[in-house]
Amino acid sequence: MRDLLLSFLVGGLLAAALVRPHWGLFGYVWVSLMAPHRLTYGFAQEMPWAQMLALVTLARWLVSDERKLPLAWSPLHPLLALFAAQWAASTAAAWAPDLAFDKFVDALKLLVGFYLITVLIDRPERLRALVWIVALSVGFYGLKGGIFVLATGGAHQVLGPYPSLMADNNGIALALVMVLPLFLFLYETSRGFWLRAGLACAVGLVTIAVLGTWSRGGLLALAATALVAWWHSRARVPLAVLGASAALLLALVLPESWFAKMATIDDFDRDASAQLRFTAWEYAWNVALARPLLGGGFRVFVLNNIRHGAGGHSEYLNAHSIYFEVLGELGFPGLFLLSAVLVAAFLLAERLRRGARERPDLVELARLGAALQASLAGYAVGGALLNMAFFELFYHLLALASVGAALARTAPAAAPVESVRAIDRREFARELLAGTWRGAAERKVRLR
Repeated sequence: MRDLLLSFLVGGLLAAALVRPHWGLFGYVWVSLMAPHRLTYGFAQEMPWAQMLALVTLARWLVSDERKLPLAWSPLHPLLALFAAQWAASTAAAWAPDLAFDKFVDALKLLVGFYLITVLIDRPERLRALVWIVALSVGFYGLKGGIFVLATGGAHQVLGPYPSLMADNNGIALALVMVLPLFLFLYETSRGFWLRAGLACAVGLVTIAVLGTWSRGGLLALAATALVAWWHSRARVPLAVLGASAALLLALVLPESWFAKMATIDDFDRDASAQLRFTAWEYAWNVALARPLLGGGFRVFVLNNIRHGAGGHSEYLNAHSIYFEVLGELGFPGLFLLSAVLVAAFLLAERLRRGARERPDLVELARLGAALQASLAGYAVGGALLNMAFFELFYHLLALASVGAALARTAPAAAPVESVRAIDRREFARELLAGTWRGAAERKVRLR
């Protein structure tokens, strides 16, 4: 039944993509992030749904009257182009050429998706729809996982779809942290009591699911994201009270073993898992020193012979850090470019947040900028402990920041918020003195 339902949904998206290519893009983002075929049990499980949607979308876009260039270029476009050039150079001289080329092709797909988003998502309604799709595609596992944690008392780990970068507890924890601010953004900018109530429940369940992964990296990423989101919030005191109440409630639900594991964050010098990470990072550093300009190429970590796992049976250890992953595979230029992309995206979101908040017609974009900053903060912190430098969700967030900045830059000029408020204050005083109490009352409401 699930196989037929998924086939019907993807078939509908393919048909829609033939009419409007952005619908094919929506479908591609949904399938690539949520991996719904991993929830089926028959023929649909091995079907290349994402590739089908991508090919149809690309073909239809090329012959459509949709724009072929982004609405406005952002610093992320040239930085990612330079990053891709570094990928190509490192792959050409890779120490594990066959494996490196496969990862190189997968990485290029991320840039194709980034570019298509910055081209086809050229209006506010499409941007908001994409935010919904990204949030729900990953958040599905948070909603399900949060209910699972409450039902079992957190005795078992929340996991993601297999196979994917979100398969283990650490991967799904970071992914959920990254979409949590998007749910907050949708809550802040949505109307209707029931919709907002549902989104508030979603925020709570996703947060519970992150804790239910038993991921220490996920906990650190959640703390970073929560701190940035709280700082940008206009209701810091109520949020702090709500957060403290939620923490107290979770303390009564989660088992003592969960707290014991989280406490090992401070005791990393005696933690076997942490020591293995240090060994992998040392290997990445040595590879970068041996080949500082190109690194060892994609998948160089398969050559490190670091045995780990139960009984030490696994023959190599991944980087377990986006920074050391890139350092070992792409050398010092690769690490510099990844850092530049992260900083540029954060500054782009900050510009969006600061610039759009001065205009009443761009308040939604300003809140999106704040949400993206919180998501990127979680990725930057949690990614320091995970092998997810080429995680599709990260590149989707980059595209959202680029599109948001483009829409803010090209929006028609409007009166700044402060100018409107200043006019209202003068008119309020004038109407109050003139005795026109009704008009003064209306302006008082607007000034709140």
